[in-house]
Amino acid sequence: MNGSLIVKLMAGLLPVAPITADMLEADQAYETGVSSEDDGGGQGDSAYADYNGPTMEEEVAAYSSSTPTIRGMDSINIQVGDSFDPLAGVYALDNTDGNITDNIEVSDNNVDTSSPGNYTVNYRVENSGNGWFEYTRPITVSNAATDSIPLVPPTEEQLTGESSSDDDSGGETSDVQFKNMDDATISSGSEFDPKDGIQILDTDGIDITHTVYISGEVDTDSPGEYTIAYAVFDQFENPHAHARTITVQ
Repeated sequence: MNGSLIVKLMAGLLPVAPITADMLEADQAYETGVSSEDDGGGQGDSAYADYNGPTMEEEVAAYSSSTPTIRGMDSINIQVGDSFDPLAGVYALDNTDGNITDNIEVSDNNVDTSSPGNYTVNYRVENSGNGWFEYTRPITVSNAATDSIPLVPPTEEQLTGESSSDDDSGGETSDVQFKNMDDATISSGSEFDPKDGIQILDTDGIDITHTVYISGEVDTDSPGEYTIAYAVFDQFENPHAHARTITVQ
């Protein structure tokens, strides 16, 4: 992951706020086997160069249950000290809504990767018809090597690099989505948390808010306009950035 790209992106968004090395110390996303190189040019995503499993479209077409499901729920081992992303390799299907991975919620996660032991992560997903599915996934933390995480099935476009006019990928997008990041006006003396309420969705709909780098500060005691920059790497390690203006009055 190239931290210098994030610095350049954020520097372009922040004409005043300083860019420091601190922003590069945020927790990295859990290793998913994604290559740092992007073949581009309609050649398909390099992350799936050796992939021989079903596409997301095939997974959706084959799913016929009346309730949604979450897949990628196998128990895994995390080596002590490694990072853990409970949504890595996890996706959800529905026979009506298709790919509803972006609907997955982690309702409880007590995994402590600094301490060996047996832990659990609780997941929930709901479709547009209020049908739901919940699952409790066991996670082990030990001194053994971290288990590899299977890739989420790619869309046909991700696999081939060719766009399809008939998109049945269940709401996936080729762009990272920065949500709840409108400009805002707050009262002098009030509290401001740049992470409060924001959400960032990866190109496959997975929530990657926890991997965001943030730069810029808001002095709530001094009226004025302040710029906050947010930047992330997507699942293919391409950088994306967004800025918002906070006005203190």
